[in-house]
Amino acid sequence: MKELRCLSLDYSIASTAERDAAKGMWTALPGLKERGIILEAVPVATCNRTELYLRLPPGGNIPAALADPQARVFSGEEAVLHLLRVLLGLESMACGESSIVGQIRDSYGGAADLCGPWLHRMFQGAFRMAKLLRTCYHPGREPSVPWLMAERLRTHELFPDIRALIIGAGEMGTETARILSGLGVAFSVTNRSGGRCRMLAEQFGSPVLPWGEWMGKAGEFDALFFCTGAPYPVFQACCAEKNQYIFDLGSPPQVERDNSSQAFLLSIDDLAETAGEVTAEYRKKLRKLESEAVDAAQSICAELTALSAETYKRLVLLRAERIVADRANRTARKTGADADHLRRMGWSIVKALLSPAFSESDPHARRLWKILAGEMEDPDDE
Repeated sequence: MKELRCLSLDYSIASTAERDAAKGMWTALPGLKERGIILEAVPVATCNRTELYLRLPPGGNIPAALADPQARVFSGEEAVLHLLRVLLGLESMACGESSIVGQIRDSYGGAADLCGPWLHRMFQGAFRMAKLLRTCYHPGREPSVPWLMAERLRTHELFPDIRALIIGAGEMGTETARILSGLGVAFSVTNRSGGRCRMLAEQFGSPVLPWGEWMGKAGEFDALFFCTGAPYPVFQACCAEKNQYIFDLGSPPQVERDNSSQAFLLSIDDLAETAGEVTAEYRKKLRKLESEAVDAAQSICAELTALSAETYKRLVLLRAERIVADRANRTARKTGADADHLRRMGWSIVKALLSPAFSESDPHARRLWKILAGEMEDPDDE
């Protein structure tokens, strides 16, 4: 357990720019793993946090190439508990929110080449426990970043008789639409993808504004919600109308600031300063969830210290599936054969070959699974 580390930068200690800059260190991960300086890694990036989960060699330290003076460092059981709290939304700006789970899953899924048995087990256990704890102890409908932002509309002198425009029809845009609908605020929707935009508009009975027209008509709305996934600003604050409400839900920011602007601009970084006050009452309802998370983390740690053979079986199958897919794709490119057919045929052969080992439970079979999973070196290869 003591080899586990988590380096965490979140909204409470680092700006969006600082969190994005920290991701640059991740390019060193493959080389560090190849040289044995780290054994496993899972980099995590969400709207409000940049984190790195590591498994180090016995007696190893965090490499200088990954160290960040601002980052909080969690070790051993603390790292497991922190991951569980993140999945439960207990570390989120909008405390208790659940959208973080999908973002963590995406990060975990994208780290297949860096992850290994320990971190696989830790993340799988944390996902399972978080789902169970939410089912048993979550108090109900949670706050979200769009909710925290939309609540500021209540200060508008014409609320709720105002017009809003949602720019972006993805997950954040959909949540914003749901919040505005609940507040009784009329809104239109625009998105680069017309199909996605129409689906969201039809869901809430809202007008669609073509993507090529929204910039010219932005001044007709009392509030603009920027919810796209653009990696650069798509709007300049200086183009906003006086006293217009501009909500930037992007990470990185989608609205370029301008000190001369007379609009009301609220970004995720701005929200971080006041989110604690807004959600203080709701956080009291999460106390039982927080206390249960401690016991759940201890349970996950107990599993980690005694990795079962089932873990290695799953890892062997995952590794074999990737190898089969890779070989099938290469063969298909060379021969023109159907890649799906080759994958199915290859997978049938691999399963038949592995089946005898999977039916055994003695130490020799378990050692074979560990070798096949890449956790142990085969002595015959030396």
